[in-house]
Amino acid sequence: MSQSSLSFQPTRWTLVQQVKGNATDASQALNELCSMYWRPLYAYARSFGRSMEDSEDVVQGFMAKGIEKALFSAAVKEKGKMRTFLLTSFKRYLRDEHAKEVTIKRGSGKVEVTDIAAEEERWGDEKAIDPTVSFDKRWALIIVEAAGEQLRQKYKEEGKIKLYNALIPSLSGELTAGYQDIADDLHISLSAVKIGVHRMRKRYGEMLRAEIIETITENEDPDDELRYLIAILSE
Repeated sequence: MSQSSLSFQPTRWTLVQQVKGNATDASQALNELCSMYWRPLYAYARSFGRSMEDSEDVVQGFMAKGIEKALFSAAVKEKGKMRTFLLTSFKRYLRDEHAKEVTIKRGSGKVEVTDIAAEEERWGDEKAIDPTVSFDKRWALIIVEAAGEQLRQKYKEEGKIKLYNALIPSLSGELTAGYQDIADDLHISLSAVKIGVHRMRKRYGEMLRAEIIETITENEDPDDELRYLIAILSE
């Protein structure tokens, strides 16, 4: 299947372009971008030594300022990875806010930071990790989760959600049930199960690569970025 035939949600760079458009589109796009990327920022702040409350405050403040100042309108695809742009902007914000000794109260931003408890639990296993590595790990998880959701939606659109549910464990390892058991349960042939596993892995790889392409420049190699993200998740 070609990349162009895949059904994707609005891409990262499409949203960035919308930030530069009319006020309604810009506001919606900014909220969507901030909702996507608050987790790596929170992980960076926690690993940098800030408390849970302070990390939540500073991420809210950064997003609120980003919305007010149209942060992502400064992102240009040709100039570098979105991952690098966001972290550099956040570092600059932390430096400037520290210098001003400004405290942003939680809830003042227009984007709600949710699932703090879940992020705190994840971060608890990463206390000794360098802040930038912690940021990149969370960024990698966003890419993996986005590709996974695209895959699920594709199977749902095709009316094959039962096949998806049966075969999805194959992406992270061996299937919990044997191929023949799956074939019997779904009333399909054994060869259909084997082909289904192959196709799912191929589709997921295409979607993962497409997600990565949406966060790098045209001159950068998506396979290099993929190798880096896989390596950072394996550490």
